Amino acid sequence: MALEINLSQLRCLYTTLKTGSFSKAADELCVSEPAVFVQVRTLERSIGFKLVEKLKKELIPTEVGKILYDYGERIFGLVEEATNTVRELRDLKGGYLRLGATTVICQYLMPSVISLFQDQYPRIKVHLDDGHSQELMEGVMRHKYEIAIVAEVQYPKEINAIPFSKDELWLVVSPDNQLLRKEKVSLQELTEEPVIFVDSRSAMRNAIQNAFEKKGLKPLATIEAGDVEFIKRLIRQGKGYSFLASICVRDEIRKGELATISLDQEQFSLDIDVIYLKEKVLSPAASAFLHFLQENRKTNKLGGLTDAMIRKASGRQKKLRIPPGKDESLRPLS
Repeated sequence: MALEINLSQLRCLYTTLKTGSFSKAADELCVSEPAVFVQVRTLERSIGFKLVEKLKKELIPTEVGKILYDYGERIFGLVEEATNTVRELRDLKGGYLRLGATTVICQYLMPSVISLFQDQYPRIKVHLDDGHSQELMEGVMRHKYEIAIVAEVQYPKEINAIPFSKDELWLVVSPDNQLLRKEKVSLQELTEEPVIFVDSRSAMRNAIQNAFEKKGLKPLATIEAGDVEFIKRLIRQGKGYSFLASICVRDEIRKGELATISLDQEQFSLDIDVIYLKEKVLSPAASAFLHFLQENRKTNKLGGLTDAMIRKASGRQKKLRIPPGKDESLRPLS
């Protein structure tokens, strides 16, 4: 004969033994006292054991009743724990967010983005990986990331892509490079100088290489490196030129450590998208992050967006350091 314990009946037994009476159990469960009594007696009949007995007007468990009470305590304790966890997730007082972003975006934009997001949602744990757009998209497909920020690539139909920003690719040279004597240069002229490419998996690399190939051009020599900071050091040393996202080199160009030249006809840029799976229901943490990105996107240029995020994060840090009564000393950041 199959035996199956009804959880509603077990809850009535557990609550009766916990409170010490049918009437108190009924109050806690918001049902009538006879309803609790009937559920407990039905459970006794279904398992073939007496579970509750009366001793000097006090309800006490039998040996089998004690066993079921212990199981009930564990079961309903876990139910309460699960309820509290889901409530925290729903109210964004907890949760775990797995993100991916291109290496450049991770390095230059995400520190201020994550800082501001966690100011708003301090109990959400964030894990951020960097990588190339293609591998990040594959990570989203494999459920490794809920959300990724990538340079636009060819997306499969399962991916939902939201346009987020745009960044220009600048032709970057050493301040001593002879090309700076010209106001503009052509791709043809650039074939006479060595080019330093980021590695072949990069969307930046593909965009520039395709432009050369369409014109039937080939650079004099090619150096390939995966690290943008290393490429910038090579450029400073006069080892060649490179095309880099403006967000990577704005500070060096402002300081005069690197220089940029306009191209005669070509203009290169990267579209930046936020991607996630169409079929996936985003977690509350991921939905909050997506809303946060859209809410803080005041410009469609990545450089301007980065500056705004940095100013906002810096302003937040300054405010946190201001002693009480000294708020008047805050000044807008230039």
